Parts: sequence; C-alpha cells; structure tokens
Amino acid sequence: MNIARISVLRPIAMAMVILFTVILGIISLKNLTVDLFPDLTFPVAAVTVQYEGAGPEEIEQLLTVPIEEMMSTLTNVESVTSTSRPGGALILVSFTWGTDMNFATLQMRERIDMIRDSFPSDVRPPTVLRFDPGMLPVVQFAITEPNSNLTHLKKLAENEIKPLLNSIEGVASVSIEGGTEQEILVQANIEKLASYGLTFRQLQQLLRSENINLSGAQITDKKQNLPIRISGNLHSIYDVKQLPVPTNRGIVQLGQLVTVTETVKPLSQASYLDGTPGIGISILKENGSNTVSVVRTINEKIAQLQDELPEGIEIKSIFDQSRFIEQSIRAVSWNMAFGSILAAFVLFLFLRNLRSTLIISVSIPISILSTFLLLYFSGQTLNLLTLGGLALGIGMMVDNAIVILENIYRLRQNGLSLKDAAIEGTAEIGGAIIASTLTTVVVFLPIVFVDGLAAQLFKPLALSIAFSLIASLFTALMIVPLLSSTYMKVPLSHTRTFQYQRMTKSYQLLLKKVLAKPKTMIIITTFLCLLSLIGIPFLGTEFLPAQDQSYINIDAQLASGSSLDQTYSLVEDIDEKLKDISEIDAVFVNLGGSNHFSLTPGSQTNRASYSLLLAKPSQRSKSDLEIAEEIRERLKMIPVDSLSVTASDNGFTDDPISITITGHDLQTLHTVASNAISIIETIPGVREPSSNFAFGHPEINVSINRERASYYGVSSAQIANTIHDATRGLIPTHITRNGYKIEVRLIAEEGYSTSLQKLSQLLIETPIGDRIPLEMVATIERNQGPNSIKRRNSVREITIKASILNRDLGTVMDEIRDKISNEISLPIGYEVTYGGQFEQMKDAFSKLGWAIALAVLLVYMVMAARFESFYYPLIIMFSIPLTTIGIITGLLLSNQPFGVGSLIGVLILTGIVVNNAIVLVDYMTTLKRNGKETYEAIMEAGPTRLRPILMTTFTTILGLIPLTLGFGEGTEIQQPMAIVIVFGLSFATIITLLFIPAVYYVFDERKKNQFRV
Repeated sequence: MNIARISVLRPIAMAMVILFTVILGIISLKNLTVDLFPDLTFPVAAVTVQYEGAGPEEIEQLLTVPIEEMMSTLTNVESVTSTSRPGGALILVSFTWGTDMNFATLQMRERIDMIRDSFPSDVRPPTVLRFDPGMLPVVQFAITEPNSNLTHLKKLAENEIKPLLNSIEGVASVSIEGGTEQEILVQANIEKLASYGLTFRQLQQLLRSENINLSGAQITDKKQNLPIRISGNLHSIYDVKQLPVPTNRGIVQLGQLVTVTETVKPLSQASYLDGTPGIGISILKENGSNTVSVVRTINEKIAQLQDELPEGIEIKSIFDQSRFIEQSIRAVSWNMAFGSILAAFVLFLFLRNLRSTLIISVSIPISILSTFLLLYFSGQTLNLLTLGGLALGIGMMVDNAIVILENIYRLRQNGLSLKDAAIEGTAEIGGAIIASTLTTVVVFLPIVFVDGLAAQLFKPLALSIAFSLIASLFTALMIVPLLSSTYMKVPLSHTRTFQYQRMTKSYQLLLKKVLAKPKTMIIITTFLCLLSLIGIPFLGTEFLPAQDQSYINIDAQLASGSSLDQTYSLVEDIDEKLKDISEIDAVFVNLGGSNHFSLTPGSQTNRASYSLLLAKPSQRSKSDLEIAEEIRERLKMIPVDSLSVTASDNGFTDDPISITITGHDLQTLHTVASNAISIIETIPGVREPSSNFAFGHPEINVSINRERASYYGVSSAQIANTIHDATRGLIPTHITRNGYKIEVRLIAEEGYSTSLQKLSQLLIETPIGDRIPLEMVATIERNQGPNSIKRRNSVREITIKASILNRDLGTVMDEIRDKISNEISLPIGYEVTYGGQFEQMKDAFSKLGWAIALAVLLVYMVMAARFESFYYPLIIMFSIPLTTIGIITGLLLSNQPFGVGSLIGVLILTGIVVNNAIVLVDYMTTLKRNGKETYEAIMEAGPTRLRPILMTTFTTILGLIPLTLGFGEGTEIQQPMAIVIVFGLSFATIITLLFIPAVYYVFDERKKNQFRV
C-alpha cells in the first residue's frame, strides 16, 4: 500500500500528523458536551389549558373537543389524544417521524388563536409545548428550615436563589414548588353589600380604579418640560380599609362594609423533605449545554450560598442527573481501560514480544482520540451510548493493527528487513483489512434510514463504533507500519512457543479430517444451527433494559375531590412505612402536584408524588427494582384510590404494559377496563395494574331554569359570574410592599363556598334592581362525575397501565392478549389495543430487522467489490448464520431477554463476524492465484492465518468482557449487545475455522468440475 510506504519512508512527516491528530483529539474531548443520552427529538407536542373550577365533562365540551378538532386538521398528524380533568385539559398531538416540530408547533399556536375567542373568558391562555426529554430537570433541590416559615422560604427562593441560578451559563429555567404567598383578603357579606346598593363587580371596579400609578403626559412650566405622574397606589392594608366607597347611604369606608385581613393564600400544593415542610427547586438546562458542567457549577453556587444563609436553613439535593452520568461514564471508561489491558495481554501471550505489544498498545489511545475528534466534528455528544459504542469497539479497534503487525512480524521472521517487512506486510494484507473494516462500518448505514426512538438512541452508538473503526484503520495503515519499521525487534528464527506450535499442529490435523469429509462438516454445522433455534421460545423479549438510577417515584392518589389535608394524612402513613428502609437517602414529596416525568392538567389535591433518592448502587445490596418491590409490599395495605411505585424511569420510554380500550360510553368502558384489570392481576410478574379512569369525582351541578331566569331578566352568564365571584373570588388589584407584590382578593364570606344551603340563597341582581336567591332560577344538587376523560382521535378511551417485575415484556404481553381475547367479549364499537413499551418494541424490532437484512446485502456488496467476484463473498456469507448458535446460547445462559440492544448487537456482529472469513478466504485466493491447488491453499492459509484470527477474536471478546458481566452503573443498555457479540463471535470463530474451509473446498471443487464439463 502506498500509504504504508509513505509512512515508513517519511517518519518525521508521519510523526507530525500523529501529533496533530492527538492534540486535536484532546481538544475535542475537552469540548464535547457530556449528557446522559443523545439529544432526542420526539414528534409529539402538547397543548395545556387551565380552567379552574370546571369539571371534566364541562372542560371536554368547552375546551378539549374544539382544540382536538383544530389539531386534527394539521399535516402529518398520526393521532390526537386528550385528558380532561377538573381544572384543565391536556391534548397530545403525535406527528409522523421526521416532521419539523418547530413548524408544527407554530401551526398549533395559529390554530389555537383561531378558536380562543370561543373559550370562556376566565380560561387561561393555552400553552403549546414540545415533548422533549430536555424539559426534565437535571437537578432538583429542597429547602427547609426548623421553624418551617414557608412564606420566608419562598421569598428567599424567588429573590435570592432563583436569580443566582438563572445567571449560570447553561441554565434554561428555574421553577419553584410549594411554599405560601401572602395576600390581602377582602371578605364581603353579599346581603350587607346589597343593603348599601353595592355588588361584587362594583367593589372590584372601585379597588382597581383607586390603585393606580399612571403617566399624565407633561406640562411646560418656566421653559421646562415636566412629566406628570399620577400616583394613587395602595401601600398597606390600612389604605385598603380607608378607601371611601359611595353607597346609597353616603360615603362609607371600605373597612366598614367588608372584613379586610392579611393572610396567606390557600394551599393547593405543598412539599416536604424527610417530613419537614419545604420548598422544591427544579432546574432545566439549555439544549446543547453540558449537563455535568452545568450541574457542577450549580452545586458550587449552592454550596457557597449555603454558607451565607441563616443558620438552620438547609438546601439538599434530591435529584441529580449528573451523578448518574458521572457514575456511568466512570464505569464505561473503566471497562474501556480494563478491556484495553486484556487486549494487550492477549497480544503479549501470542507474540511473546514486548515491543510488538507496546506498538499495538500505543495505537489504542491514538485511535480513541481520533474517534473523539470525529465525534466532535459530527456534532455528537459524549453520552452513555457514544461511550458505550467506544467500549464495544475497543476490542475491534486493535483488530486491523493486529493483523498488519502479525503479517509484518511473520515476514520479518522470513528474512525481510524491518522496512521491507512493514511495507510488504501492509501491502499484502491491506486490501483485506480495508474490506473487513468496510463490512463492519457499512452495517450501520441502514440505521440512517430507520426512524423511531430506538434509531435515535442507537444512531450515536453506531456512529461511535464506525468512527472508532475508521480511526483504527488509520492507525493500522499508517502508525503501525511506522512504529514497526523503527522499534520492532523480531528474532529471525521461526521460534514459537510450544503451546502455539501444538495448537497449530492440532488445527492442521483437524483441518485435514474436515477436508477429507467436507460435506459431513457442513451437515453437522447446519444441524447445530437448526438445533439452536429450539431455544428461541425460551427467550423472552423486551424493549430496553431497566437502568438503576438510584431514584424511585411513588405516586399515591386518594378518591377524587379529597382535600390537601386528607392527602397529608396519607403522606404521614406512607412516611411511617418508609422510615426504616436503609437504602433511602432522602424522601421528597409533593402534595397536589405531579412528578417531573409527566404532564398533568388541572388540580390534583388528592395526589402525593414521592421522589426517593437512594444510596449509590455500590453502597447497597439491592437494586432499585428490588427496593421498589419492597416498598410495594409495605404500602399495599394503605387505603388509597391508586398507588404506583416506579424505578428505572428514564423519562422517554412508556409504561411496560399499556392497554387502551376505546368506545363511546364511559360506563361500558369502565366495566370492560375493570374486567381487564381483574384478568391482568392474575398474571405472574405484573405489578400495580390500574386504569386512568374512575367515577366518583364529587361536584355541584347548578341547572339553570331558563324560563324562570328569562322571566326575571337574568341571563345564564350573569348567574355563572355571580356564582364564580362568590365562591372563587376576584383579584382586582395588588399592593406593593418593600418591592414585593401582594395580591388583594375579593371574595364572599366563607359560607357560600362551604355550604350548599348558603349557596342556594346567593342573591342574583335583576335588571330592575331587585335581588332574587339562586334557588329561584336554578336547581342545585350534589352529583358525581368522572375523575378524568381521555380521548383518542375524538373517541373516548380508558388506558390500563402496569409494570413488570422479574419477567420479560413479550411473554407477559402474550399471556395478557390471550386471556383478554378469550375472557372478555367486547360490545360492538369497542376495541382493545396494546401500546406502551410493547408497541415501541414491535416497531423497533420491525425496523431494525429490516436494517439487518439490508446490512447483510451491503456486506455482500462490499465483499463482491473487494474480491471482484460474486462467488467468494457468497462463501464468506455462510459465516453469518453460524452466529445464531452463539447468540441464542449466550442469551439463555445469561438469562437476558432479546431486546433492541440485542438486535443492535446482531447488527454489529453481522459486520465483524465476516472479518475472520475475509482474512482467511483472501489468503486462500492469493495462494491459488500464485499457482497452488485448492487443498494446498487451504492447508497453508488456515494455519498461517490462525494466529491473527485468534488474536483479533480474543481481543474483541476480552475487550467486551467487562460490559458482558455488567460491571458498573449505566452499562445495562450495552450489556445485551456485548453478550450477543461475545457469544456470537466465539462460536462463529470456532466453527468458521473449519466450516468456511469445508464450504470453500466443496464449492471450488464443484466449480472445477463444471469447468471441465
């Protein structure tokens, strides 16, 4: 190869190239963004809309249905799902993969603007959000103090901590949860107001108009332009009480008409850290920023702030994504280093030459740094998958260098000078290793054309492996010949170790027996392949393996309509059950809200969401899944409406089990869902099956008698506004104190919002000035409605979700589908569909299966181009089916389900398993071209290529041993890939050394016979 000649004859120039590459690689490594996963783009956007005080059915009709109809008119829409809950609605719009989500969300906002005028006046403006894992917090803190002054803590968080964190480069937003806010409460007796000829709205207008601070243009006085500022601000509760109010009895101070008090707003949400009331702070990072460096800076700022805060105030981290990232990267890096050491040991074991081992060892860091350089310029981040790809490629990275160095070593032993051996050795084998590298790289090309979550996750891994192999080809063709020609010392005699000579002779004898009866070898191998297929039914299936992130979520819900006080009582019971679990480091609970891994509309005072921070995996004997199961057992006797305990939640995969039942009648859907849950509960391994629907949400139904209301001249809107004002109140203005805004809330006396009887006596003003009680124009009754209403593509649905423990997803779903189809008879118009991770798994299997088929074709095309023949590549392709023996055996022995990671392993294996056959067949063909017979060529090529084949195989396998055994945190995704590659390559290599020569011999002899005929 000309490259090798240039490298050997121009050592100074090549040294400069190497140095330049190393420097650029180090700079690239320092500038690579570090994150947990690659940047993921989901074709999903959400519309959230708030309408406080409204029930699910009212929200469905007034908000959800109009928004759904408008969203359905967008292009590339796959489905529109919605959830209507008390106080709000969430509409999710799923687009086809590849949709420009920036343009799609812009269209969504335009559609909403077209219908906003039709919404009730007190509906908050809808918000459009893209679903992005980057929206999840990278770090979360809790602030507590001994006297639990939540008002002071919230001010501290908003005015000191939040501005400090917002100033950090890379921080996108800081949100604060929990705490209390002050307000001035103006409580009015409606009957008393009526006696003074006043209404709620008049008081609202008075408070708003008397609290002003306006610019009144300007005047010119003594040749000066002077601006006019009109100041009529309210500064204190005293100012509010002293406001003059014109009434039918003359001017009266507001304090004589109403009760004015300074208090705190009613709590709709509360947070607790280890049982102490506190404030939660969640921080989101900017897209593209380095998670580890951003969180490290945040932690440094918090540590500095902690020293400056008053004694007793504590800021504690309850979620830190960077901790898991650093642990995972440390584990993968250690696996890479350990794999490199094992690979170097194999080289020394075979060559027994320290300098040759050092040459290969030097090529590894150069290849790694070159890979970082390619990753940086391709816009990739340093994450679990790119590093995992590098760890998977660490063994393969030295394959090319080994083959070339071994060939140089052999030629030097045959008497060539070091320089000639380096040039000739590289030229002789260079074409074969370029072809073998291309066959490995080309298998990743089909992933470019695959969409979906699995493709987005594994494209960076594929690029990482491809870049590492390209870098290793560069070092093998340029650096290894250079170093070999300069530093290698090889004894000219053909001295080899006794063990190696014995192994070579054994292989020669075995090869002779195989070539004596080649068809027998082919039949035996084919039988073993078919026999291995028997193990397929015993393999389970999964989407992605669970990852222990030292974090558990508990979601507990009481019956709909439960107050925050009732939910707090539930929290106390749960805390009691959790207190003696030693693996838990911190317990943070949010009442009335949701965790950060889901979008939830409306108010949920009946809900408690726990975030449990666990000790590091190395500091505990149980996995997060085992601890979650222990928590389930402890909490199963606590009376709740629903309770779920989840671990290993990465924020972008769905629930393991998700079953959707669609139809038009809620009661029928509820009955079918209840029957399905009863069936699912009996299946082993299924945990916490529950539906997202429940009847029993208490509500007050006010039915307006339109005829009577018309008789009195009262409209439905007027009745609704009067009820709204009396029960929810109005915020007409605010006062400013010491730079803080304090809202002034005008509300009716407590009786109207606490007594049904009192509410029925609420006075409605008629156009002629009379006042009539509400019960004269409306019927008021207590009712129960649905807790929430879900719809998909304008059809109502109920979704059943569950988790799985100690069983694989595919087997469990097969049992669920069989039982539901056999035991539940669906009414006409109703349908059951299966989604969640099961749907994601099927989609990924289908697309990656197609990618593997295309990869096999591409590998064949590359080899056909290399050999300029369709014949020899076909022989080499026989090595691919041999991997099934090792793949199935490895997965069965490791009790590992077949998932997306395993499929990616098969894809990688498709590219690397042919490498040994290429090296073997290429040398056989070369010998035949030089005049040898087929039998002689096989008998010479086999033993000659035995050492490089075994060396490359062992380095690849031993380089992956740490990942195969799952050492360290964050290696769960790479482990199935490593198992498939290690076992598949091991079995395939052993059989390839005998099977490929047998096939080559049979095919070549048949070809000769056909030519003679």
